[in-house]
Amino acid sequence: MHTHHHIIPEFTTTHAFVAALIGLVFIIIMSFVKEPSRQKINAIIIAGAGGVYWSGGLGVWEYIFGAVMLFVAFKALKHYYFIGIGWLMHTGWDIMHHLYGDPIIHFAPLSSAGCAVCDAVLAIWFFFGAPTIWNVFKKQKTITTA
Repeated sequence: MHTHHHIIPEFTTTHAFVAALIGLVFIIIMSFVKEPSRQKINAIIIAGAGGVYWSGGLGVWEYIFGAVMLFVAFKALKHYYFIGIGWLMHTGWDIMHHLYGDPIIHFAPLSSAGCAVCDAVLAIWFFFGAPTIWNVFKKQKTITTA
């Protein structure tokens, strides 16, 4: 029996910060997409995210995970929180691949760990209903009483 010794590279706060920034850039880009297209596009993205590890070394579990992600993506067509659930599921899968030593991008050993951080940022945004980032910058009307 052949045993593998996986080297797990160190994931620093700098790596996590960059990964979170990538998530924020994705949110900014998606804020340009009007509803209901934003929800539908992201449901499709979740379906694709379920298959990115199919040759990732966890055997038949890769395909089972992909099938579950397809179900979540189907539900995400009607409910935003399923997109958040999908990103949290992918976060867990990213962590497993990081610890297993088989990253999502083979020439970038920390790509799965970074993806886990990015995915968690996205999940939070989707649990809030994926509001457009531009609403944050709109001037709030204040009501004053004289």
